[in-house]
Amino acid sequence: MAGRRTDEVVHHWRDAYNLQYVPNDELENTVVSNVIASIQINDRELPGVRKIIALLESHNIPMAVASSSSPEIIDAVLSKLSLKSHMKVAYSAKAEKLGKPHPGVFLTTAKKLGVRASYCLVFEDALSGIKAAKAAGMKCIAIPEKLNLSKPEFSEADIILPSLELVDWNVLCELFGSKA
Repeated sequence: MAGRRTDEVVHHWRDAYNLQYVPNDELENTVVSNVIASIQINDRELPGVRKIIALLESHNIPMAVASSSSPEIIDAVLSKLSLKSHMKVAYSAKAEKLGKPHPGVFLTTAKKLGVRASYCLVFEDALSGIKAAKAAGMKCIAIPEKLNLSKPEFSEADIILPSLELVDWNVLCELFGSKA
């Protein structure tokens, strides 16, 4: 279910476990509340996140979060990791008609940033997000979980890396065809 909107996840599990007697909104609110509670307990930050943020800020590159997660979950993560001040935009696919792999969440985020899609770089861990980024005409660096590193379907990304720690200015320049 990685990369899917909360409502899509709820529909899937609702059907899989025959939970038709539970209203969708109630089930989704329970899922969101439980995820937020987990975020408050666990503050697992991916290695390299601070390095990437510092690198992009040093070159005045605006940053955003474009996620399938609900706005409440996005806010909880950004707050818990003290990342809100670094993001110019935080946008949820929940506001879009379709979730990933549809490119809408990325295209709307680019528009809110005031940046052409072809100038955007997406860091993704989910296959549906990679597909959405490429459909939006954006560059994409995949940072999949260890088990997914060698899966051929992730090759749709421009670059696949095992960690954000391996991203540096030279990698970004090479990706966009410019000199460091």
